[in-house]
Order: sequence, then structure tokens, then C-alpha cells
Amino acid sequence: MAIVTGEGIVLKVHALGDTSRIVAAYTRDHGLLRFVAKGARKTPQRFGFALEPLSRSRFVFYFKPDRDLHLLSQADTLDPFGSRLQDLARLAHAHAALELVDRVVWGEEPHPELYDLLRETLVSVTEAPATALPAVTLAFELQTASLMGYRPRLDACVGCGGALSSRRLFSPARGGLLCDGCASGEPGAIALSADALAGLALLLSRPVRDAGDFLEVKRSGELLRVVEAFLRHHFQRFQGLRSLEVLRSLETAEGS
Repeated sequence: MAIVTGEGIVLKVHALGDTSRIVAAYTRDHGLLRFVAKGARKTPQRFGFALEPLSRSRFVFYFKPDRDLHLLSQADTLDPFGSRLQDLARLAHAHAALELVDRVVWGEEPHPELYDLLRETLVSVTEAPATALPAVTLAFELQTASLMGYRPRLDACVGCGGALSSRRLFSPARGGLLCDGCASGEPGAIALSADALAGLALLLSRPVRDAGDFLEVKRSGELLRVVEAFLRHHFQRFQGLRSLEVLRSLETAEGS
């Protein structure tokens, strides 16, 4: 057992007994960790905002390899993202990013690139225009999948490597575009609009903070459905983002 210091972003928190908490955090150097914060419920001022979801914090903890829980000694807030999110839409998209990491990451394998992408995404959700939020979330979903080894193929048929269909047919199950021949045996293929396909390519390759500059809002709904179908096929624990479902429900109720 060693005393370790490292930074991480709090994903979620659960009560443990009457006085303590279990904190799930995605850390830059140790991947996904779960801490026991003793006394955090009884004396919340001991840790302050550092254990709140969406906070980027510095943790001091007793690290035990191959253990599910690690004892937290100290936590200091580096950036309380949640305190700067003043409206429901920004909160929903920020929590969607946390949800995605919680669903696709498993274990303590470090992935600094993914950690940096999550941090950049939370900054973008805080600062981007409201109309850019769907694009930021889409870019984060696609780039997370790419970092985890599931980058959608858009340059040639994902089935045979041949020339692409002019119908712009995307297979969530196979993870990319199809030729006409492969598409004939793929009932789940989705025809993309030209604008949606262009947006998909750009979101995969450009910084998250710039996502809203090159994706029209009217195409974000189309792409969100396609990307979520893709993620469901390739990540067993991903079943959609509840944060966005709540936001859609509220938007539907307001429009009715």
C-alpha cells in the first residue's frame, strides 16, 4: 500500500453508512478509481467541493493495487466545473460526459489522453454558446470511442475496404460506412445526409472546443441518434445517456 497524489474528475458519489461516502473519479494517472471518504457526510467541510460530481480535484489516497476501494486521505478542489454551470442544458451535457466515461471505462488502466479530453469537454460545456452544446457532446462521444479503439471508418467500406455507396450508408454494428454490396446484407444501415456525414468527419478530427463552429444545429439530432446507436453496439454497458434523455423530455414538454 502506498500513499499517492493525483488529479481526477469526480463522476458520481454514493452514501456509505451514516457518515461516509464512496466517490468514483476518473484520474489521469490511475484510470477509474473508487475512494472511501470517511466522515465526508458527517463533516462535509473537510473535503468541501472537491468530492462533488463535475469537480476536478487533487486527491491524496492510500492506493492498494487490485482493490475496488481506496481510502481517501485528502482532497482539494482544482476546478469546480459544476459551480459554473448555471442552466439545465449545460448541466445535462456535462453530466452526459461523466456518464459516458463511467459506461465505457473499466478498471484502473490509465489513459491520459481520455482524461485530457474529458477535462477539455467540461471546459467547453462551460464556455461554449448554448447552441454548440450538442456538437460538443457529439465530438466527445466520437473521440472517446476512437481513443478506446473504436474509431468509425469513413474513408472506405468498413466491410470490404471498397468504394463507398453514394447513399452514404453507415452501419452502427460494423462501425463505419458501407459499399452497396455490403449494405445489401446489413439491414441496420442508416442513410446519412451529406451535411451529417461532413459533420461526422469533422467532429472526429477537430478539437472539442471548436465543435460548434462546424456543425449545424439542425444536423445534431440526426447525428446524436446515429452515434448513440454506434456506441450501443460497441460498448456493452452503454445504453444511452440518461442526462440527455431528461433534457429531451423537458424540451418536448415545453414544446407541447
